[in-house]
Amino acid sequence: MNNSKRNINSKASLVADHASDNKRINWNRFLSFLVYAFSVYTSFAQNITGKVVDENNEPMEFVNVVLLTCTDSVFIAGTVTQKDGSFLFEELNAKNGVVKLTSIGYATQAKLVPPTGNFGTITMSPENIMLGEVIVKSHRPITAIKGNALVTNVENSVLAHAGTANDVLTQVPMVLGREGNFEVFGKGTPFIYINGRKVQDLAELSQINSSDIKNVEVITNPGAKYDASVKSVIRIRTKRPQGDGWSGTLRAQNGFQHYFGTREQANLKYRTGGLELFGNFGYLNGKFQSRGTNDMLTRGSSLMDQLIESNGNMRNNEFFGKLGFSYLFNENHSIGTYYSNGFSRQTDRGGYNSRILIDDVLTDEIVSSGSNKYRNYPKHSANLYYNGMIGKLGIDLNLDYMWKKNRVNMLNDETGSFSGNTVVNSFSNNHNRLFAQKLVLSYPLWKGEIEFGEEYTSSRLKNLYKTDAMQVNDAFSQVDEKNTSGFFQIMQRIGKFELSAGVRYEHVDFSYLENGQMKTDQSKTYDNLFPTLSVSTMLKDLQMSLSYTNKTMRPNYEDLDGTVDYINRFTLEGGNPFLKPEKIHSIEFMGAWHQFFTQVSYSYKRNPFLNTTVPYDESGEIKLLTMENFSHIKRLEAFIGSQFGFGIWLPKFNIGIVKQWFTVDYGNERKKLNNPIAMVQWQNAIHLPGDIWLNIDMQWMSKGNEGNSLLESSSYLNAKLYKAFCKNRFSVTLEANDIFNKSARDFTFYNKDVTLYQKNLSNNRSFQLTLQYNFNTTRDRYRGRGAGQSEKDRF
Repeated sequence: MNNSKRNINSKASLVADHASDNKRINWNRFLSFLVYAFSVYTSFAQNITGKVVDENNEPMEFVNVVLLTCTDSVFIAGTVTQKDGSFLFEELNAKNGVVKLTSIGYATQAKLVPPTGNFGTITMSPENIMLGEVIVKSHRPITAIKGNALVTNVENSVLAHAGTANDVLTQVPMVLGREGNFEVFGKGTPFIYINGRKVQDLAELSQINSSDIKNVEVITNPGAKYDASVKSVIRIRTKRPQGDGWSGTLRAQNGFQHYFGTREQANLKYRTGGLELFGNFGYLNGKFQSRGTNDMLTRGSSLMDQLIESNGNMRNNEFFGKLGFSYLFNENHSIGTYYSNGFSRQTDRGGYNSRILIDDVLTDEIVSSGSNKYRNYPKHSANLYYNGMIGKLGIDLNLDYMWKKNRVNMLNDETGSFSGNTVVNSFSNNHNRLFAQKLVLSYPLWKGEIEFGEEYTSSRLKNLYKTDAMQVNDAFSQVDEKNTSGFFQIMQRIGKFELSAGVRYEHVDFSYLENGQMKTDQSKTYDNLFPTLSVSTMLKDLQMSLSYTNKTMRPNYEDLDGTVDYINRFTLEGGNPFLKPEKIHSIEFMGAWHQFFTQVSYSYKRNPFLNTTVPYDESGEIKLLTMENFSHIKRLEAFIGSQFGFGIWLPKFNIGIVKQWFTVDYGNERKKLNNPIAMVQWQNAIHLPGDIWLNIDMQWMSKGNEGNSLLESSSYLNAKLYKAFCKNRFSVTLEANDIFNKSARDFTFYNKDVTLYQKNLSNNRSFQLTLQYNFNTTRDRYRGRGAGQSEKDRF
């Protein structure tokens, strides 16, 4: 029995050993197969690279590059070219594959993948499109996504014939406004950069010809590289400079907006070798109308209703000039500096008629007249920069200084049918100065690059206010602020994805003095971290981007000024030095497919500061217009656009919507201000015989809530004719804006004890004729990017 058991166990052991040997043999064979298969695959997997240039051998950015199978054109991967025209597909098995390259205005190319995977340089050829006897390059600009930016190509598109940078921006998706007064849909006023340099004088946009612009980028969720208060950025890139000697632009713009106005400009450059000298000069003269009505309801022990009709005009005279130079040692090193100066005089004259009702009983009728005389002393502004490359390390250093001063003399003469006569004289003197320094370093790392740097700004604002009004005291206030920040940002390309992450640290020291005494309860110190993250990819012809930012919005210095200004005997105006910065969390998605694109974002704002009114005296009858922090606002924004071409007609359609969730105290209840605002745009470019361009643009915005206001609907219809002569050296533009005078937005302002209805009756209809002459046009070589930009805007 024991022997048989031992025999059985012995046989079982032999069987188990044999099975174990077979498993080891099979596993070894499987591993050998994997190694073989991997070696076979990697023998075909390779990096596929190339560089795309145009007919002038200039690198082409944002060219769509799609990798397909050769036999059945199945999609493998997709990307777009970088700033230097390069593209890269990493470790792909593309034996016998085909690369297809497309860009609006250029002939599509399809090329077999070479055995090495390196295409070298690929030259794109312009695609001429016949329009009768007229030949133009391309039907329309292409809008693409690059990282977290929406990019509109201008070169070789209809936008190259728009006129100036101002005219181009009115046609760029998500950009609203005109003549320097631009905003990004749902994001407010943007920072505008030209070739990396911050635009300080928005008149500069009218100095750039549309034919010299390469592309425009709109960033609605800026990363850690930008100040934490920057909510949107517009970046304009121009073409490569050409030619030495003298060049310049002479521009005269004259028109009517109820009154006549004129703007004259001369921009001159002299270039020899690496040296460029430049000077910009201008003069602005105009008279503008101001008409409107206000109905202000104030709830207290009684209901007071102020019905105000105002009528006035403003005369403005302004001179500005800018001188500077830049020197390009070579492509890796450049220095430069500029100094600008400008001064203006402005006079407001007008008056108002007011009826005061208390509990629906007429208690007074006031007739007022007055004038405000503004004198802006010469504003001094200077920039010094170095831009260079040491090895692979990029260096961008900027130093900025600004000084400005203005004086305002105010006269208000009121005569009441029951209250008698009151004459109030007021005087205000404002003095601002700023010093800023910014250093940005960049270095290639792995499959991308890193950027890191620091920024320091020191700013001071002084305000002296004197008045003989009994309700208001004289005051002298001073604000000192020092902002020290550092940032780090990394970008990497991993397969089909481009990833970017960054963080910004800011230390703010804010001091407030009143009549020479430090106000410790109003002085503050902030230490904040602001992270950002974005990811973008391309799937076939679909480009997508998702980003998150943490931002802040600081009050303007005017909003922080505790000085109280006299408006009338019932209404005063002043800032609030107790204001806290607004904090914003935002997440955003962007997508582009063929001629369609979309943007959707959601934001949460904590401590938003908005206009409000509070009682000024014990009786509560006198109200102070000021700013206050509210709890929070939730906000959703969506935008979709498309671009088409039908022969000589090139239409564009844009639709947007903004909806907020916000509740305020109103009377004895809580009022929801959640009504959305919709926007519809229809823009048309028509290429007429004789190479004349006709633009007809329409926009409508619906009634809805923004902040603690209800905005009424508005619309406009604009038309423009543009004709260039002598190979674009001379151009004539004739335009009519807001033809039906419907662009003004009336609003209702809600506060706990005050309701304000405001109606704008000014004439916004305008007609303009612009004559421009360019000679030996070249691109500005100045590479200074500036420092302390957010502080300058707060001034």
